[in-house]
Amino acid sequence: MSKYFIDSNIFVYAKIGDKKYGKCSQEIIKAIYEGKIEAIIDNVVLLEVANALRKLRIKDVEEEILAILSLPIQVVEVTKEDIIQAIKEDEDFSPYDALHYVISRRYSAKILSADQDFKERIDPCSFSL
Repeated sequence: MSKYFIDSNIFVYAKIGDKKYGKCSQEIIKAIYEGKIEAIIDNVVLLEVANALRKLRIKDVEEEILAILSLPIQVVEVTKEDIIQAIKEDEDFSPYDALHYVISRRYSAKILSADQDFKERIDPCSFSL
């Protein structure tokens, strides 16, 4: 089974029902829940989701984070080495995205994201099992 790094926008778009990515993102979360894909995130993803939901004035942010944590998903701790490696990445890359990229490489995971800044990613709406 392939391993996938799930970017924060998947959770946010699923929650808000984004016109373009909402349904696709919900299908990915359903596949994680059903154990059809092996998913990982890093602990920074959880903070990014919380931040985005707060900016969108979504209530019960804590409940949403707990829902993510209830999924069969591996939450990876970020190390000092990961941070140093992320800083060395392309300067056009946000430090957060660079960190996710470093983690995905460490775990040999493909990145599922709507963020086109990732050079190597799978668009949520083109993802299939």
